[in-house]
Amino acid sequence: MKLYLRYLILCVAISHFSYAQDAAPDAYQDSLQTVIKTAKQNADKKEAHFLLGEYLVQRDPDLAERMANTLKNEIIDANDSFEVRRTNYIFAASHRWQGDYKTALEYYDGIYNYSKEQNDSIDIAKSAHFIGTISMFLGNNVESQNKLLEAAKIYDKIGSAKQQARINKSLASFYLNVGQLEKGKEQYLKALTQFEKLNDSTGLASVNANLGMVYTDLGDYEKAEYHLMKQKEYNVVFPTLREMGFHHDFLGLLRQEQGRLDEAYDEHLKALRIRENLSSTYNLCESKIHMGEILIKLNRYNEAISHLEDVFSFEEHESLNQEQRAYDLLAEAYEKKGDYKSALSNFKEYTAMNDSIYTKESIEIIAEKDARYNQQKKDAEIAILNKEKELSETKLSRSRAIVIMSLIGLVLLGIAAIALLKLNKKIKKKNQTITKALEDRELLLHETHHRVKNNLQMISSLLNLQSKYVNDKDVYEVLQKGRNRVQSMALLHKNLYVGEDLTKVDIQEYFEGLVNSILTSYNKSEEDISLNIEAHNLKMDVESVIPIGLIVNELVTNSLKHAFPKDWTSKPSIDVEMEENRTDYTLKIKDNGVGMDDLVEKSGKETSFGQRLVRSLSQKLKATINMTNHNGTEVSIVMPK
Repeated sequence: MKLYLRYLILCVAISHFSYAQDAAPDAYQDSLQTVIKTAKQNADKKEAHFLLGEYLVQRDPDLAERMANTLKNEIIDANDSFEVRRTNYIFAASHRWQGDYKTALEYYDGIYNYSKEQNDSIDIAKSAHFIGTISMFLGNNVESQNKLLEAAKIYDKIGSAKQQARINKSLASFYLNVGQLEKGKEQYLKALTQFEKLNDSTGLASVNANLGMVYTDLGDYEKAEYHLMKQKEYNVVFPTLREMGFHHDFLGLLRQEQGRLDEAYDEHLKALRIRENLSSTYNLCESKIHMGEILIKLNRYNEAISHLEDVFSFEEHESLNQEQRAYDLLAEAYEKKGDYKSALSNFKEYTAMNDSIYTKESIEIIAEKDARYNQQKKDAEIAILNKEKELSETKLSRSRAIVIMSLIGLVLLGIAAIALLKLNKKIKKKNQTITKALEDRELLLHETHHRVKNNLQMISSLLNLQSKYVNDKDVYEVLQKGRNRVQSMALLHKNLYVGEDLTKVDIQEYFEGLVNSILTSYNKSEEDISLNIEAHNLKMDVESVIPIGLIVNELVTNSLKHAFPKDWTSKPSIDVEMEENRTDYTLKIKDNGVGMDDLVEKSGKETSFGQRLVRSLSQKLKATINMTNHNGTEVSIVMPK
């Protein structure tokens, strides 16, 4: 059972409690504090207090708690349940990141009970999700399962795609914690697929880290290494010390299993040094346990004992699972050291704690609850199938009369059919030949687009990698712009090979993927920028879409870079619209920033490479460009069909 204790940190610590704006934290925090000091409307100040408190819970939990106290005592309406609950979420998260799990649970329990009274399903699921996860940390497996399954049932019905992905990830960690390794792996793979569809880098980093640990314990070290490196790759999007702490810790566990003990020690030491400067005492204790484990293998027993005994000094979270693991390793360290009395004492503590966590009664309850949840899902599927069956039987009875009449007609046509049989065989054979050729062509086109996408993606990655070694800001910016342009074409080929039509591109899906990719490259999210993309039911051929995608890339990049200076107080917004009429297409990109004329005046340049590129591509499309400045910049491009 001790094999699975390491999974207790996996389900939430990487992404479940994460918030947006990881990029440029000082700028975001400063902008919110500016709003708090200067906003004339109380509503704006209140929202800035909320956003700043939610932003700080991981970065500065003490300050986040002070923000929550300010909200509670000076700003919010005590009779407004929504504002009270939102404030309590900040209290709960700040205590969770201070390592005070008991206080955090009290806040989450309060939110959960009130949401139950109000029959607020989404808030019930949200608070139950937090309670279930923290209960798992503390070793209360029955309570953890109850709350996680309750959240899962609600999210299955009315939850968003991201909520469903996150609860599946948490359930996977729970299954691993109770020893169901294969079931946990399947649940993680399911969550991985969901996060890939959402293009959620934080979620993908978390699930890949977890899969790295699963495959480590399964002995598939190649897959374990792959997923841990994928975690590191996704962490580049939102790089924080916390995520790198997990990466080094998990990589250290893999190196232990591979027998590369010196490398494992180096990785665990890196994780420990990071976590000593962070707020989470739970994660620090995980590093202490893993340091004890590797030091025992290196025959450095006194050092191992020192780290392991530190685990019991953090009373604010009192994790039974961590203490159980520490007792087990202390017994091993003292035994190998020759201190059998201390070894026996610690082993007794380990046995007693193991019995309290994994009682026969709790295991039976967990199995029963899990079976009931799975049965409910099956019952719902059966009910749908029964309704479909009833509908099919109704249609069948109506079709019998038609079938009889059809049979009579078939008899009359039989004579003619015999005469045409030989001709039909010839046609069928030709059709088979044509179908085979079409299938081969379609497969070839799929493979071509896939390979083109992969090659462009590799170029994009190489440009991104090269930029890491460039100190000149102008060169760095040129490389990033080049990367984004290549990425816009890679996304186009990806849309083609995953779509049903290999010659036409769905503009709505393409624009959404393109703009999200640009935001990611500038460490922005839809919580930083208000986006509106409208191109529904519009499809175009690939030859036209390539220059259009490059134009959109340039104009959106220009808005992100120049339209919103640091002192910009309004929430930035960018609109990308494309519509079709009888003779032409119209593309519009609009922002609410400072305006193009101001930018040109400040830069001292009449044109840039990006502007020249837009003009060149517009000429290729035989398009006309019109730019207006009113409450921002709007560029309208009209392209004849």
